[in-house]
Amino acid sequence: MDTTDASQWSEDRNRNEWGSTSRLLAQVPADKAEVFSSVGHDDNAGILVSGAGALIAAAGITRNPTCPILVDRRRYAGRNRPRGTARFDPAWIESQRALDTAIVLTDSGYVGEGDREALVAILEQTTMAGDNVCAVLPLHISWLAEPGVKLLTGEVNQHQVPVALVLEHATDPLGTQKAVSGLKQLLDQAQVPISLLCTDISGLGAIAHGAAWAAVGVTSALRHLYPANKKGPPPPPVPARHAIVPRLMTFMNAGRIAEGWALARGHEDLDENLWRCWCAECGNRTMDRFATCAELSLAIHNISILEELHQQITGPDSWERAIRDALGCYWWMKDEYRLTWKPPGFMNAWLPRSRH
Repeated sequence: MDTTDASQWSEDRNRNEWGSTSRLLAQVPADKAEVFSSVGHDDNAGILVSGAGALIAAAGITRNPTCPILVDRRRYAGRNRPRGTARFDPAWIESQRALDTAIVLTDSGYVGEGDREALVAILEQTTMAGDNVCAVLPLHISWLAEPGVKLLTGEVNQHQVPVALVLEHATDPLGTQKAVSGLKQLLDQAQVPISLLCTDISGLGAIAHGAAWAAVGVTSALRHLYPANKKGPPPPPVPARHAIVPRLMTFMNAGRIAEGWALARGHEDLDENLWRCWCAECGNRTMDRFATCAELSLAIHNISILEELHQQITGPDSWERAIRDALGCYWWMKDEYRLTWKPPGFMNAWLPRSRH
């Protein structure tokens, strides 16, 4: 693009169908949509309902004029997922229009490693699906490495439709610098809005680097796409719960949080504030409560912390500063608590090499 086109695109991609910029959405499972319907009501937030029953579930949610609702069929997930060459269901598209969702999301199949045919099939179908349709692109993580990211960017720009990425990985798709570098390249060079589905705290990084919106899962299963040959981690006797520790900016297992709090409580010289949360839901209570609190309370806490971070992070510099502050807290915890817990991989992955 020349300078004029680039300037125009910069202005255009900061506008979306919701009359706002950089939305942070709470992605909730369809079978629990009513339970989680109260999250994501911040002025710059929203709800994305996921699963085969998403349309019915979304229709049952009381509409908030300031809170857009999206639906994702999640057809791309599971062991029997179709390939991206599968045809869209016209009823799925039209039902979203009837429901008046903020944007229409395609019921795409999966795009495997090097599967250009599947990628093109999704984009071509999206161009023919009418106005306000966003192509859901469930991708093998290799699409964010060369030469995949160059091909991906080229096809996205050629077809000129908004896209929402769903990144496949067994743990954290944006936990390596290679993947983050590819995402940054796509966000920088794309001539259409790029968004993320099924993401976690890295969704804030994507928004900071120009993503139109990002949907963060309220459950672990909705924070990335498990590979087809994996059902995800084996379920423990009690379902694992993960809560964001604000100062560490990390989704942490509730059992580990309880361990940290127990250590602070047992030593008067240790600062216990690390294990307290100031959000409206927690009210400065200690975070060991997450092991037994209601699912909704846990979700409200997580989304509240993300919304607070979203307000503070306005671009790449503030995103990197937030990461460095969290990494500094990990080092402080090592010195203060003698806890050598490793920071999540996404932190160093998002920082430029020269700065760490």
